[in-house]
Amino acid sequence: MSTTKRWSSADLDAVIAQVTPDVLILLADGVPRSEAAIVTALAGRHPKQDVTLTVMRLDVLGRLVETRGKYTLPTAEVAQG
Repeated sequence: MSTTKRWSSADLDAVIAQVTPDVLILLADGVPRSEAAIVTALAGRHPKQDVTLTVMRLDVLGRLVETRGKYTLPTAEVAQG
């Protein structure tokens, strides 16, 4: 039997708000990382699904830049326009 969690908007927003700072801090060194590397780096702090959802949301919102399967923070030029 599947144990798929049903997410409300409030649940999703709360998880993303909790995980976002750790993702941004991890990527602040400028080293491009794959989603799997981000999940692995944060494994002791957050469940895999929570990190994956957060990375997807940050990518969609433009708070991360994905290039060839690796994520970085946007540069100042990209962020401004």
